Amino acid sequence: MNRKRRSIASNLWFWVKYYLKHNPSIFWITVAGILLSPVFQMLALYFPKVTLALIEEKAAPQRLALVLVGYTLLYLAARGISQGVEAYNGWTLNWERQRVVFQTFLKSLRVDYAYTESEEGRNDFRKAVEVQNRGDGSASSQFVYIVRSLASTVITFVLYSTVLGSLSIWMVFLLLALAGIGYLMDLRENRFHNSLRDQEAVTEKHYLYMKSAMGNASAAKDIRIFSMGSWLRQRLDGVVAAREKLEWRKAVWAWKNGFWGRTLDLIRDLGAYAYLIYMAASGDMTVSDFVLYFGAITGFSGFVREVAFSLASLQQASADTEWVRGYLELPEEDVSSGSRHVSELAQPVSIEFRDVGFSYQAGENRTEVFSHLNLQIKAGEKLALVGANGAGKTTLVKLLCGFYEPEEGAILLNGIDAREFPKAERYAFFSVVFQEMFFPPTRIDESIALKETEHIDQKRLREALEKAGMWEVLQEKGITMDQYMGNLKNKGVELSGGQNQRLLLARALYQDGAVLVLDEPTAALDPIAESQVYDAYQEYSHDRTSIFISHRLASTKFSDRILKREKGKIEEMGTHQELLEKNGAYAQMYRVQSGYYQESSSSTDIGRD
Repeated sequence: MNRKRRSIASNLWFWVKYYLKHNPSIFWITVAGILLSPVFQMLALYFPKVTLALIEEKAAPQRLALVLVGYTLLYLAARGISQGVEAYNGWTLNWERQRVVFQTFLKSLRVDYAYTESEEGRNDFRKAVEVQNRGDGSASSQFVYIVRSLASTVITFVLYSTVLGSLSIWMVFLLLALAGIGYLMDLRENRFHNSLRDQEAVTEKHYLYMKSAMGNASAAKDIRIFSMGSWLRQRLDGVVAAREKLEWRKAVWAWKNGFWGRTLDLIRDLGAYAYLIYMAASGDMTVSDFVLYFGAITGFSGFVREVAFSLASLQQASADTEWVRGYLELPEEDVSSGSRHVSELAQPVSIEFRDVGFSYQAGENRTEVFSHLNLQIKAGEKLALVGANGAGKTTLVKLLCGFYEPEEGAILLNGIDAREFPKAERYAFFSVVFQEMFFPPTRIDESIALKETEHIDQKRLREALEKAGMWEVLQEKGITMDQYMGNLKNKGVELSGGQNQRLLLARALYQDGAVLVLDEPTAALDPIAESQVYDAYQEYSHDRTSIFISHRLASTKFSDRILKREKGKIEEMGTHQELLEKNGAYAQMYRVQSGYYQESSSSTDIGRD
């Protein structure tokens, strides 16, 4: 994501439009807060002067009491309303902060998949979420708090300036000049903190990773068996030390800036107070006026510093907004445009990779995966794609499904360029089981069908579970369809790795796509369970174009054709028997794996005897 440098006004308008669209009350309550704050500030300023003036005039006790009660009630009313508005605003801002995080997550599902999966995309998403996960310090909340504080402070500052201007216009200019120096100091500190942002992000990433890894219960066995405790502790100490070093640098800078800032405040206030004392001593100022100007100078100094601080903070809030805004305004993937529809395709469908080229780009580094790849899969054919990890098998699936687009060449479905079909239809055209497991924390039936309960075909769901070999497992465990996956709720369902793999197979069966793709679906299963699953898939894939990807060879015997990839090239191709007779790399891989299974079986038999 290329971050644009937008003005503070532009980012302010972004949040104004956002709140007017999603929660207009925040905008109007903020305006009310801006107007209310100066009211009670002025009441607080004039309260002592009015009281002393009445005493100087020797006003009647009844009049004095009436004025005091009236002022007190006005002040308490203004203060109470302001605090109530602030509390309500805080609650609504927290809600909207969470909404922005959720919208950022949803946005990640709508932008180009290649960007989402890239390192740049992951970092941009993490940063956009991070600047919103700071509570009241989040980008969306900070803009409101700072703008409200700045606007009300400016109004109050103008009112206080009129009070001090009646005393001496030079006093106003002097206080402004000294406050300007304070602003430059705050701005310099803010720039220092900005210079540490990238370093802080890396350090925090390492810290959170170590914290997560050491708190992972599944790692407890390895940590004990391999005596990793002291080693991990050293690594964590190193990460914590780097974190503390950054915090120390920030603390030292803050102390220095604070020391000179307070010194500047002291010089400014002592000079102003000396002038007031001189005026009062010479008889040119009444006691009530002395108290008024004394309070005005104190407040004026604070307001000027607050304006300066708010302006510096506004720059930081604007910089944080760039991450959120930049991500939310990313162009979205076009999933609806297309000149053809997959409903036009006769089934089973044929697939052709024609002169396809593709590479991964990470910064200036380019890794070529395919160059002039040509591959034809006949209609209804069952193709097994085997090879070592990193041979490009999963990348081929992502190209086929439309997650990536070829840099050159084309992928054809029944002779038609796949790019002519809307991506949404293309996604639904395939039933895919990937290596990575994803189960949303919903009911079991919803997690498999990926639909709301009322839209699920329960009969079709049961058939999918039976074919995947999971219906009886769930029945034996007493697990019902209304229980939740994971430990989000009581009686949450947590299954073994192999059982989770079977649920993923059931999901693919329920979707019932025209093309079946299994990307290492049985990696967590034992050989017997793996064979049973593939037997079920052999029946399901009848008259259906199917692609089975694995580095284990259980899927190859019932495949019509086997393709072995190595180092970006098709090394061997043929049926299982043809490749065994060829006695090449596939045959060697098959003999090694078969020998392992036979040895395991023999060992088991010996153990039983």
